[in-house]
Amino acid sequence: MVYFAMFVRIGALWWPDDKNITFVRHIGMATKFYSFVLILVLAFLGGISDGSGNPDRIEKPKLLALIDHLRKEVGAPGAILGVHSGKGHSEIVACGFADRETKKLIKSDSPYFLGSISKMYTAVTALRLVEKGLLSLDDTLDHFLPSFPDGSKITIRHLLGQTSGLKDFYLYFYYRPDRKEMIEMVTKNWSKEELIGLSGRFGRWFEPGTDWDYSSTNYYLLGVIIEQVSGLSLPEAYRVYIYQPLGIKQTWLLWHEKAKSSLPTGYLGWVQGWKHSEMFGELGPTTVLDRSPAEWGAGGVAAPAGEAIQFLRGLLDGKLLAPASLESMKQFHSTPQLGVSDPKTPPDQSDGYGLGLMKMERGGLTILGHGGLFTGHTAGLWSISECDVTIALYFNRGFVNQRAVLDQIFPVVCGKQRQ
Repeated sequence: MVYFAMFVRIGALWWPDDKNITFVRHIGMATKFYSFVLILVLAFLGGISDGSGNPDRIEKPKLLALIDHLRKEVGAPGAILGVHSGKGHSEIVACGFADRETKKLIKSDSPYFLGSISKMYTAVTALRLVEKGLLSLDDTLDHFLPSFPDGSKITIRHLLGQTSGLKDFYLYFYYRPDRKEMIEMVTKNWSKEELIGLSGRFGRWFEPGTDWDYSSTNYYLLGVIIEQVSGLSLPEAYRVYIYQPLGIKQTWLLWHEKAKSSLPTGYLGWVQGWKHSEMFGELGPTTVLDRSPAEWGAGGVAAPAGEAIQFLRGLLDGKLLAPASLESMKQFHSTPQLGVSDPKTPPDQSDGYGLGLMKMERGGLTILGHGGLFTGHTAGLWSISECDVTIALYFNRGFVNQRAVLDQIFPVVCGKQRQ
């Protein structure tokens, strides 16, 4: 049902005056956010606690047993789980295969697709430029792209906070009726001009600033603006404003700079509502789709778990942004309470999206971070404030269902906090 509703929403891109557009938009808003972001939030909370709610040590055998159990349960060939405690203790474990066909093992230092976790990197870079006086959150899109439709109504703040109303051109690629055309569009070496044109082609779901809707189009445009303002390529801007201050060396922007290493093969099975998933059978490699340069500032970063954790801890510890900038990321816009279909599972207390940062309050815990999805890959990067634990998790299988995962790992992370 989730993915069927996403398909319905794509139809609305072509019939913006349909009398049912309000209904379709709300279905699309809820389900797209669910499948591309919030379902990931519910997945990626893992660690080893002594039950005090503030773990200071991480037992590797228990962590490995946990991730191996979860990997088997969700049917992923391989998985990685990294946990960093507030006491400075880190442990990263991996199990299974990076490539099922060649039997290549996945390793704890294997880099992987971050998907939409990349949005945090883009948001931080934009806010660094704001701090330097090169950009303002109130700058409008027409200042950078004069011919963009209604660009005078859309601000940098709208793009960062997913409140621009711009429709998501990525779904347009994946939901083309013809499978061959879909593959060609996903993997095409698009120029910036072509993608900017697509960004403005489909109009908006609502007037900027009046509502909220998750759209990767916003973050593609932010990448364009970062390059204009900084005078650097986007990967260079990441390096100057994020990697160098934190000592990060093995993270890169896919298809836009030299790869640091090979990545795990992604896998996918049948996805309800997306007919092209038939091409993968029960579970098949997604290699044919794993090259989309359009992901860019919205989802193109690859990193090993250790450096992903290093980034999020550096951000939340104030090593990248001034206090006012970090606080602006935490001004959360309330979003629909999604992802709770099991009546036995209590609803989330509060979901929110700030400037490239997600918040979720669940079971007495506050979780900050972002989830990511890239066809045959599922990733998450989260910080749990109550027990000062940061988690990076990866499955090389797309569209992982996370309800059972959540119920099993919450008691392990932060112990008594969940009771």
